[in-house]
Amino acid sequence: MCTLGRSDVNGTGNKTGLLRRFSLHFYYGFTGGIILAILLAIPLLKNTYINQVITEMLFLSYLSQAWNIMCGNTGQLSFGHAAFFGIGVYTSSLLFLKLGISPWVGMFVGGFFALIVGAGIGKVSFRYGLKGVYFAFVTLASAEMFGLLALLWKSLTGGAQGILLPLGKHNPLMFFFDINKRYLYYYVILAMFLGCTLIAYWIKKRRLGYYLAAIRDNEDAAEILGIDSQKYKLIAISISAFLTALGGTFYIQHYQHIEPENAFGVFRSFEIIYPVIIGGGGSILGAPLGAFVLQFFEEVTRAIMPPLILGIHRMIYGVLIVVMIMYLPGGLVGLIESYKDRLVLKYKIRTRK
Repeated sequence: MCTLGRSDVNGTGNKTGLLRRFSLHFYYGFTGGIILAILLAIPLLKNTYINQVITEMLFLSYLSQAWNIMCGNTGQLSFGHAAFFGIGVYTSSLLFLKLGISPWVGMFVGGFFALIVGAGIGKVSFRYGLKGVYFAFVTLASAEMFGLLALLWKSLTGGAQGILLPLGKHNPLMFFFDINKRYLYYYVILAMFLGCTLIAYWIKKRRLGYYLAAIRDNEDAAEILGIDSQKYKLIAISISAFLTALGGTFYIQHYQHIEPENAFGVFRSFEIIYPVIIGGGGSILGAPLGAFVLQFFEEVTRAIMPPLILGIHRMIYGVLIVVMIMYLPGGLVGLIESYKDRLVLKYKIRTRK
């Protein structure tokens, strides 16, 4: 009877483990490469409609990923990320209109201002232990306050008329692309989304990500273990606010016009949250998956609904959100993970037999 020594078993196990890890990394790398190649090739189709739809999907994915860095990782709920979005919009636009500063520079100035505001909101809220719905309403009130400021300060912001950027010649250095080269906006938001996703991935795989996950699961236990929850939540909200403001600059450059309600309104804040609800909070893939599903759903319902009931797709949209919250709180990613776990368990049981 043939027997194996301990070293032989360990050697075989190590080789098998390395092979599995290599196969897994190769699979994810290959799949990600194909998806990236498809995204890079979209403008080559020269289909304005498809290009615009994917641009909006990437934009929504970017904002949701930025929100997820704070709220998905820490468990805090923000209803006021529109405040950071609007700060990015107005800062870069006013610097361009009043001082002629390139929006490429203004977007980072706006990001810095949003970071300061986010850290200020977080400092006050976390100091007094605000969580859940209390923190959510503090952020909501902050967004409303900035919206009223933009509405009433007419001499600077234009009031209810909002901001209208003038049309100009093709000038990439000033973040303006000619009508025949608007596909370049697609590549800008694709780069921004990939950058934001890499930041989210980096956070999740570093000590900061583990600390934030511990705070999300049980903040009191994390504090007992020596994790400064206030410090790390401030870091998370600062990063999230900065990235959200950059998205605001992209929006105004792409669409050329915005009003206070559209920049700081409640709808903007919830539009950022919806993809994470659908896709799954705390997951890297949750935001883009949710944005894809929602964008696809909206375009399909808009196409098949008769003109007289065109707005009904928004009602169906709301019903979908409610159903997801009630029956799939982990989102689509949670559903996929659950299905994968069942397959793994089933496979292990069969192999034992």
